[in-house]
Amino acid sequence: MQTCDWCGYGTYKPIAIGIAHANSGPGRTLHACPGCRKSRRLLPLDQHPADSYGFPRYDYAATAAH
Repeated sequence: MQTCDWCGYGTYKPIAIGIAHANSGPGRTLHACPGCRKSRRLLPLDQHPADSYGFPRYDYAATAAH
């Protein structure tokens, strides 16, 4: 079980959202539960652009008016 970095609850279906960078050691992967990923429009890490530094990104296209 993985803890969601947004709501703090455990989830068996974590989604990698970004990377928490650290100055004095290795960073860690930030995870979100499916509910937080959807409600906060978080973009999964594997969908970030190739030149991304890994900071969490938001999917604004999902709410854009067409």
